[in-house]
Amino acid sequence: MHSVFQSSCVLWTNRSVDVDLQRWRVLVVDDNEASAEGLAAALAADGLDTRYALSGVDALHAIDGWIPHVIVLDISMPEHDGFATARVLRRIPPTRNVGIIAFTALGEDYVRTQGLRAGFDGYCQKGNTPGALVHLIQRLVH
Repeated sequence: MHSVFQSSCVLWTNRSVDVDLQRWRVLVVDDNEASAEGLAAALAADGLDTRYALSGVDALHAIDGWIPHVIVLDISMPEHDGFATARVLRRIPPTRNVGIIAFTALGEDYVRTQGLRAGFDGYCQKGNTPGALVHLIQRLVH
């Protein structure tokens, strides 16, 4: 049976994150605590080792001693938005090669150009099922 499924979770780069662990580490960054905690819990239910941070600055503290394989990053945050946060994450050695996914309510066309320049590898629009995001993470991690 052929089904037409329009997912707005897409990979933009050919980055491949090598992981030799059984549980992939995923950091969720969103200034909305309920959203961040809920998404981290949903991904953990799928077997991922998750943590969440409520700002770009918190994300930089969260990676101290715990380096994620993939960072799921909101764009619209106060102080440092997702673009600024991604640029910093790409400049520092621990997260230079991690997968970074834009997870936002903003449309892909709006996010893509600036997102690619900032170092994002993919995009998943908020409102998709956690399964769609997990599928995107699986395409990044090998």
